[in-house]
Amino acid sequence: MKIVLSFKSAAFYFAALCAAALFLCSCKEESVSPEFVKDMKLVWADEFEQSSDEPNPEYWDYNTGAHGWGNNERQNYTRDRSNSYVSDGTLKIVAQKGDDGKWTSARLVSRWKKAYTYGYIEFRAKVPTQKGSWPALWLMPNRDSYGNWPRSGEIDVMEYAQSFWGTKAYGTCHCLAGSGGNALANAGVDVNPADKKWHNYGVLWTPEKITWIYDGKEFLSYENPHDENYPQKYWPFDRDFYVIMNVAMGGTLGGDIPKNAQKCLMEVDYIRWYQ
Repeated sequence: MKIVLSFKSAAFYFAALCAAALFLCSCKEESVSPEFVKDMKLVWADEFEQSSDEPNPEYWDYNTGAHGWGNNERQNYTRDRSNSYVSDGTLKIVAQKGDDGKWTSARLVSRWKKAYTYGYIEFRAKVPTQKGSWPALWLMPNRDSYGNWPRSGEIDVMEYAQSFWGTKAYGTCHCLAGSGGNALANAGVDVNPADKKWHNYGVLWTPEKITWIYDGKEFLSYENPHDENYPQKYWPFDRDFYVIMNVAMGGTLGGDIPKNAQKCLMEVDYIRWYQ
């Protein structure tokens, strides 16, 4: 049987197909988390679903200032909504150049608000890939129990620096055992595109090992050596750590910022902490 559509019917079906395609394209891709998460308890999450454009003050505070942050970074971190805000279910951190040629950005921290020892910590994010940008999702000790950095440790869940690493995102940890605070364990995984597609970045942190996970798959681990003479030199990772999310510009890993650069955006769909 031959079916003949009128012009109006054909136009209606075409419009419906276009609307369906647009809806599917606008939907977020399905999140990719490791299987073991199903057996863990969610102890804290920020899904960025609130009605206010302000990041939840019960969870987040800000590091502010323009003193280079130990890495010769170029940006001034602010609390301004132009540099960090929530909309459409995601957090936006925006590094942008002002009319005076100076860069501003945001660095959100959960210190003294949300900090835990051990668990699986996962971010779902899109990160900027422009040269000169240096986005990071990472953990620092709530208290400097073993002394100033790097004695009390640092866990970098994800750092991305196009100028330095190309299309690879890196996981890293720092402690006193790394000479001069250099990374004791680090490895990269190719993330392309990092800015246009959602990706999951996580670490599974236990008393025995830290494992870095990208889109549900392990790519790096660092084991506790249980050094009898100086255990915290190799493993200061037995205290509460808090979350940091930021976009730096320039500096040690960001490198030179192109003169025509104007804005860099990191978008975070959620942060979840399981135990």
